[in-house]
Amino acid sequence: MPATPLNPQKIQHIGTYGIIRPASVDDNLIPDGAVTESRNFSFSRIGAATVRPGLAALGATVLTARPCVGLHNAFSGTAVAVFSNGGSSTIYSYNGSSWSMSLDGGTASVRIRFVDFGSYTITPNFIYNTLSSMRFWNAGSSRHWHNTGNPINPQNMWGYNIQLLEIYKSRIYAAGDPRYPGRLFFSKVITSAGNITWDPTVDFVDINPNDGEDTTGLKRFSLELLVFKPNYIYRFRVAGVDPDPLIKIGTRSHESIVEGKRGLYFHHDSGFYRYSGGYPTEISRSISDIVDLIPYSQYANIVGWNDSDNIYWSVGNLTVTETTETISWTNVVLRYTESSDVWTMYSYASDIRRGITFNSGAAITRIAGLDNGVVTTINSGTTDLGEPIKYRLRTKWYEWEGISSRKIIQEVVAVCEKAQATEIRYQIDEESAWHILGQVQGFVSFFKNLSVRFHRIRFQISGITRFEAPVFKSLEIAKGINEGRISKE
Repeated sequence: MPATPLNPQKIQHIGTYGIIRPASVDDNLIPDGAVTESRNFSFSRIGAATVRPGLAALGATVLTARPCVGLHNAFSGTAVAVFSNGGSSTIYSYNGSSWSMSLDGGTASVRIRFVDFGSYTITPNFIYNTLSSMRFWNAGSSRHWHNTGNPINPQNMWGYNIQLLEIYKSRIYAAGDPRYPGRLFFSKVITSAGNITWDPTVDFVDINPNDGEDTTGLKRFSLELLVFKPNYIYRFRVAGVDPDPLIKIGTRSHESIVEGKRGLYFHHDSGFYRYSGGYPTEISRSISDIVDLIPYSQYANIVGWNDSDNIYWSVGNLTVTETTETISWTNVVLRYTESSDVWTMYSYASDIRRGITFNSGAAITRIAGLDNGVVTTINSGTTDLGEPIKYRLRTKWYEWEGISSRKIIQEVVAVCEKAQATEIRYQIDEESAWHILGQVQGFVSFFKNLSVRFHRIRFQISGITRFEAPVFKSLEIAKGINEGRISKE
């Protein structure tokens, strides 16, 4: 077969389908517009790959080099953060410009949760022992956290090591005492005066104590209160609870449970799921090999948050083994876009330990508590607290005009906004090496006089930025040759 001109080929609509891993779908079936790897690219702008925004500090460092173990948006628009100092933990509040101590002397390294009820913010387990665990606070009237008295009357629960709280039908529900691992306690209905009381000796229901698992999460969703265990979800409706688990998928992390536009999302040992009534649907099949790399030791520590169209999960460090190499990813955040069912991956310089939506009364933002004593605004600025953002993206394999034909690329055109010396590499056939094609220096970059021989080829786009986010749009194979079938090299 004589050599013929290679038909022009265009790689465009990059990221339209997000990450689809070859471990889940063969390259021949991966659609054009999907990528097989993405580090710090957002696909919110459909058809283009944009380097994600950064992290900007919310006020000064709260507690140097210490991890965040709790984060909450109190009713009055006050951000509340908890940091562990090694021997104990401290609650800090944010006044719009700076952080100040609100309560000291908490149990060290215990995950601190909060709920809002009436005009008060409540934490169940700041001092995690058998006395005076639950405390409540009104950010608008006092800095003092109460452990007794109206309207919450936490003294009624002294002696119970509660870890989880949720509001459901005018009551507070509580769970997580290790001595009663399947027991769900509940308060009296709030009175006309706005008060509640507790009687834990009679006001409780045991959630299938014979299933052998502890309660790990509580979440109100639609008309139900969902009680999570590692491998089960029970639905509580005041009048009754599932006597047996109808949903045999649960979570080990209360913080992984996030409500979005299309349902309730959470992590299970087997992947990420969406619950919208009925049986949960797995949403992470396209990145299943990456999800499988999350260490078991991290399952209980996965934390999630959302924005207007995305669900995020901070999952720790991952080591991804490809066919020809091993890649280490630090402080990984997996992002799922609800409207398009698209996944991408972020990697940060610091570990995100908590993430929430923060309504300051003037603006709605997403904030995160890190492992280094800092609270940040997410998706803000062009660096991660001054650190440049490293980015990389890999396409699927392309076999244009048949795998049996050997092709030669002679000219390539790259289109990239705000390029900043973005580097393009390529890999061919079964080679382990990546070869440099060149650097993208402007909106349109031409790479001429090439002689790249291949049966199949894929491309890598990478760089480092601390300025405006690069937006990679397309690669065009403008000129080439199809040599046909070559029996001998």
